[in-house]
Amino acid sequence: MPANAGIQQRWNPIMPDRVPLLAEHGVAHEWIDNHDGTYTVASHQNVEPFLDRNKALAAANDGYNQARDLRRLASIPNIVLMQWLNEAGSMEILRDPKFLAKKLNDPDYLYLRTAPYRIA
Repeated sequence: MPANAGIQQRWNPIMPDRVPLLAEHGVAHEWIDNHDGTYTVASHQNVEPFLDRNKALAAANDGYNQARDLRRLASIPNIVLMQWLNEAGSMEILRDPKFLAKKLNDPDYLYLRTAPYRIA
């Protein structure tokens, strides 16, 4: 008789290296095992539609609505907002007009602009 006779073997699945998590508002998340007792949660978003739309809007007109009482300035993908929040460590930055003006006036973020205005 084998040594393990009468002992039930439990199925022990091996945890995959990557596990998809909830995707919301266009941002997909996944859990990644780092194989050192730690893990990473990575987030991804296809920003091409945002960038294409921003480029088209920036070329379309001066950004004002027909009544000329509202002006659009930028369209920011959620993944970029998440990056800014991670850098700052606070949601308060989104309520800070100086923070947003600094980011949106930065040449590195020109692709977020939908009209040719500098934000004061």
